[in-house]
Amino acid sequence: MTSMSAPATTLDQVENELSQLIETLIHLGVQVHDYAGTAESQLGLSNNINKVVEHLQKLQNTDLNIPIPVDVVNYIEDGRNPDIYTREFVEVVRKLNQFLRGKQLGFKYAQSTLGQKIVNEFPELKEQVGNIKKRTFIETVPMGTNSS
Repeated sequence: MTSMSAPATTLDQVENELSQLIETLIHLGVQVHDYAGTAESQLGLSNNINKVVEHLQKLQNTDLNIPIPVDVVNYIEDGRNPDIYTREFVEVVRKLNQFLRGKQLGFKYAQSTLGQKIVNEFPELKEQVGNIKKRTFIETVPMGTNSS
């Protein structure tokens, strides 16, 4: 049970560290934009640069290893939202599943129809046809129904 909570804690720490890094980078951007060239502004700028380095070092020292698909990295590099990638991926998988489900139902119907026709024409093969249906786990599915 503790092994399950340790990665979650590490993930929470990484998320927190990333939030702080983003906040520091925003402050740094504002300071660079409003840089006046005074000793005070130079000190504030160097402090924020040091904070950015500290946050990056903390992130580098974490032992969290999460594989990120290259496509997601490319989406982010192109300035796109990775949630869009996830949504598109789920949509493609859903369409593929629907297509494969249709093929599966088609094969079930074809097997059922073929089995019925064989039994009608060759009644002596009824036992063999039933045995084949049992071995292939195919149910009789009338066309046009959607069994889940």
